[in-house]
Parts: sequence; structure tokens; C-alpha cells
Amino acid sequence: MGRAVEDFIAEDVEAALGPAAAALLHSPDLKLTEPLYLGSFPAPTDPTRQLDLTAHRRDGVLILEIEPSTPDPATAAQMLAGVRRISAELDAAPDLSRLLQYASREFRRLTGFDRVMIYRFLDNGTGSVVAEAKSDTLDPFLNHHFPASDIPKQARALYLQNLIRVIPDVDYRPAPVTPSVNPASGKPLDMSDCSLRSVSPIHVQYLKNMGVAASMSVSLVVDGVLWGLIACHHSSPKLVPYELRESCKHVGQILSQQIKAREDAELHRQTARLSAARDAFLEGLTRATSIEQGLLSASAELKKLVPCDGVAVLFRSRVSLAGHTPSETQTRALADWLLRSAPADTFVTHSLVQHHSAVEAFATEASGLLATVVSPEEPIVLLWFRAEHLETINWAGNPHKPAEPGEGMNQLSPRASFETWKETVRHHSRVWSLAETEAVRRLRRAVLELRQQTTLRELNTQLRRTLADQDVLLAQKDLLMREVNHRVQNSLQLVNSMLQLQARQSPDAEVKAQFEEATRRIMAVSTVHQRLWRSDHIESIDFGSYLEELREGLLEAWGEAWAEHIKVHAGSVLVATDRAVVLALVVTELLTNAVKYAYEGSPGPIDVIVREDGQGSLRVTVQDHGVGMLRDTTPKSGLGSRLIRSLIGQLGGELEIKGQSPGTAITLAVPVVAGSVQ
Repeated sequence: MGRAVEDFIAEDVEAALGPAAAALLHSPDLKLTEPLYLGSFPAPTDPTRQLDLTAHRRDGVLILEIEPSTPDPATAAQMLAGVRRISAELDAAPDLSRLLQYASREFRRLTGFDRVMIYRFLDNGTGSVVAEAKSDTLDPFLNHHFPASDIPKQARALYLQNLIRVIPDVDYRPAPVTPSVNPASGKPLDMSDCSLRSVSPIHVQYLKNMGVAASMSVSLVVDGVLWGLIACHHSSPKLVPYELRESCKHVGQILSQQIKAREDAELHRQTARLSAARDAFLEGLTRATSIEQGLLSASAELKKLVPCDGVAVLFRSRVSLAGHTPSETQTRALADWLLRSAPADTFVTHSLVQHHSAVEAFATEASGLLATVVSPEEPIVLLWFRAEHLETINWAGNPHKPAEPGEGMNQLSPRASFETWKETVRHHSRVWSLAETEAVRRLRRAVLELRQQTTLRELNTQLRRTLADQDVLLAQKDLLMREVNHRVQNSLQLVNSMLQLQARQSPDAEVKAQFEEATRRIMAVSTVHQRLWRSDHIESIDFGSYLEELREGLLEAWGEAWAEHIKVHAGSVLVATDRAVVLALVVTELLTNAVKYAYEGSPGPIDVIVREDGQGSLRVTVQDHGVGMLRDTTPKSGLGSRLIRSLIGQLGGELEIKGQSPGTAITLAVPVVAGSVQ
């Protein structure tokens, strides 16, 4: 402002800031307790400079914050267009991992910081950098962990209250508040919602130790909980004006919503898969002589219910084991401990030794445990084990030395080293997901209900006997249908084998390639046929599951090196059977082209994305991030090209080829509700 602080005391607003600023303070919204941007006004001592004015009320006083305006600020329309573009980029990300990577890249482009990290808080309070965009001169922090002491609980609470925090220059000198107390309340001024406030000197020193001269953080809040931060670092002082801060805050809120949507969708998909497995298991359990005997004899089936390494069933004095488990004696002792100490419903941990030290003797087989006590009286206990998963964690510095004594009395200095520090974690397993825990909880309730229904089932026995003759006829019919389907499947496999044999005998590489393409096309038809005769639905098929099976078959031919790169992103989409076969043939052709040409024969990411547009059409996209489509890779006269055009014509669909930077995206749009293919 060009004046001493003391000169402002007892001066009215117009005299201190000028008539333009005084006019801004007549806003009717100034009753709000949240900071409100009022506008800009010329600096009293230099009218060529514009200053931004923000205000909010707290404890009987009006707090004004004044900071330099952007010399050439973007218009509201320009800022909104930029945010909308970023929102569209995030919405197009096929999974959570790439959503976060896109966000770090776009946030760096928006702000110009040297480094932008997406930092996620883990269950134990530590944090991990899950995405990063940075200058080439900086060492990476991607996948590095940071101890919980770097961002303690008090700091996390502030991140929930203030969604954006900026330190333009770590070498700033804190200025004292004048007067030292709020004249209205007689207490220190509450600056909780102020942007222009000092920060912890330990945090400032922490940034200096990292070689950071300016920083900004934007909170990522999911369901009211601090999920993580967008952390920005710069090697020189950097001012972030008000307009840009608001855009960053809005992008952070969009990213938070996208994270919640992706996590909810993944939870829904996992829950649906586990529910289907549970229903199939319960169906078999209902046919057992008794629920208890059924559980004992179906331990191997229980192993399929939840991803694990081993399963144990304890019923009274009997124990049934399947997979990699502790010994029978160790399992009995563990079940006794659960009956004495664990909750009656469900017990879950990925580090059992932390709860029960005796487990260390068999932690290799059972570092993780998901268990439920079905009945404590008899007892009936179900246990799922996960083996020890040795994990090497990259820490940004030694996590066991978070702070050191400072120069003054009772002062701490933050750790100075952020070089990669590796630690091997023992006695931990893969973490059980919320969906897996809930699946076991629901299984327990279902088993209890089945036991209660035993009496009713016995009363219905006589009725089932009356219908036995009809059931026999239906079973014979089902057997006949299965035999027919089995023969059809064998015929398809025979044709496939003949083609493969012919391919091996041909010395011509091009002929071999054509035989291999024909084999893949027959495999696509065979896959849908397998799903049909295993399913109760003949008219339609779950296209997402169909593509997953088709992917597995193709990987057998292309090799496991492609397994982690080719991914299918599809929900539960029902498609008419005849259209599903044709669509699968087109996807097979497009995947084959991508595998051959996108990365010049080397494995690389290829995504198959299936979406319904809400207007009766299905959009199937095959996209890669490779060298881009070359004209001579898909000649119009080639069999594959002619086949694709012919099949799309049968479906009444359209094909869109879009070049990306890098890669190619080919989208097939077809009506789902149209009549059968002719």
C-alpha cells in the first residue's frame, strides 16, 4: 500500500483505501461468514496498479484481504472454458489410475508449477504419491510414501476447513497482526478462513529442506473425508492470484467427485461379482444334507467365494481345510481365540500378528484373516486366509526420523533428507476390500437364514416328491440340450484345430497369419456359444463379461506380456445374442490391428470401453496410445477391412476413427434395440 501500518489505525475505509474500495464494501452479501470476492480497485498510491479485495465477517469485525491483481486477467468465460476442458479430460479417463495422472498433468498445465502431485492418505495415516507431473530436471516422487508425521491430524483438519492453501514464497517474513487482539471480542483474531495468513515455521522449513520455494495444496474431499491433496511445488517464488486459486479449487472439487464416482463404480462391480459367487455357493448349500455338513464339505468352494490363499471351516470338533492354511491344530487355536476375543459378526485384518502374537509362527500362511462366527454355541467358524505379502515400500526419506531437535529450546526441525529410503514390510497380506468384507458378512446372515429355514424345507420335501417325475423329465431334457451344445462346441474346436494344423504346415507367413485370424474369429463365436449354453438366458448376453472371456482367449495367442496392457472397461450391458457375436468379431479385428501396429509389435496399453449413450445405442471404443494409424496398415482391399465394413453394415452402425496424441481411438456406434442381424 506504500504506507506504514500505524497510519491506517482509526482511519475510515475511504481514506485508507479510496472511494472505489469503499463502494465495493456496500455489497449486500457481506453478512456471509465465508470469504467473498468483491472486485478490484486502484491502489491509492499508484492508480495504475489494481488490487483484489476479499472480505468476510468473523467475531464482530469485517476482515478485508487485499492482494495484487493479475496484470492481464483472463475473462470469466476464458476461465470457465479452461475448467470445462479439464472436466471433460477427467471424465474421459477410463480408470482411477489414469484419472489421477490426467489430473496432475492438467493441473500443472493450468498453474505452471514445476511439480504437481496427487497425494493420497492411506488407512494408517501415511500418504503416497499416486500421480505426478513434473519438470524433467526434478527427481520423481511417484509411488513414494510419506510418514503420517509429515501431515499430522491437526494439519489434516485444517485441509478440510480450507480447501486451498498457498505459500507464494517460503522466505517470507511473518508480519504481526495490529492490533494484537480483536477489538470487538478482546481475543486473538480468528484467521481460520484467511488466505493471507502465516503458516507453521516447521512446515516452511520442511519445504525448504525439499528445495521448494513456493507451494500450493488443494484438498480432495470424498464423502466428507480428506481423501488426499493436489500438492504443487515450485523452485522459485510464485504468486497464485485469486482467479487462478478459484479455478484450482473448482478443479479440485471436480476431481473429488470423479474419484468418488470411480471408487463407487469399482465397489459396485466388485460387489456384483462377489454377490454372484455367493448366490451360486448358497444354491449348492441348500442342496446339502445339512447346512453344517455342507459347509464342511464345501471348503474348496468357499475359497472361490472371496479371493484368498486358503480357507478353513470349523464345526464343533471337526475342521476342514482347503488351499494354503495353517495346520489343523493352529487353526483350532486361532478359532478358539476368535470365539473368545473377536467380534461376533466379522473379523478382518491384513496384519493378524498385530492382534494375536501367536500367529507369528504361521504368518507365512496367514498374515491376513477374514473370519466370521456363524454360531458361537456349536460353534461354526469360517476363516479365509491370505499369505504374507512381502512389500518393498519407497519412502521419501527415512520415515523413522520425521523430526530432529531445532536450534532453540523446545523446537523441532523437520527431517532434511527426502532421498529414496526402502523398507521391506513383513507380516502383512494384501488388504481385504470393503466389498469382500461385506460379502462375508452377508454370507453369514444368509447361512443363518438357511438354518432357520431347515424346518420349512423338510415340510416341503413331500411336495418335491410329488413333482419328482416332472423334475426327472426336465433333467433329461436339460441333459439332452447340454449334449447337443457339447457337440456343437466340439465341432467348433475341431474346426479351430484343423485351421491351426493347416497353419503350421504352411511355409508361407502370410498364409499362416490368415489362418490365425480365422482361428480368432471362430474363437469369438465359440466364446459366446459357451456362455449361452451355460446361461439361463438365450436371447441376450452380458456383453462386458463376454468381452472379458474373449480377451482371455486372445491373450493365449498373443502371450502373457499383453495381459496387463489389454483392459476391458464395461458394466453390465445386455446385448442381443446375434448382435453380440457380430460385435465381438469387429472388436477382435480391431484388437488384432492394435496389437500388430500400435506399438510396432511390442506390448502397450489398449483399452476396450463399452458405454450406452442413453438413446438406445451402444458405443464400443478400442483405443491405444501408440504410433497412430498408418494408411498402409488397414488397406481397403484387405480381408479384415472388408469384414469390418460388412459387419458394421449388418448392424446398421457407424465407425469413427479418431487420431489422438499419441495413439488411435476407433469407436463403433450401433443400435442395441434394433432387430436381429440378417
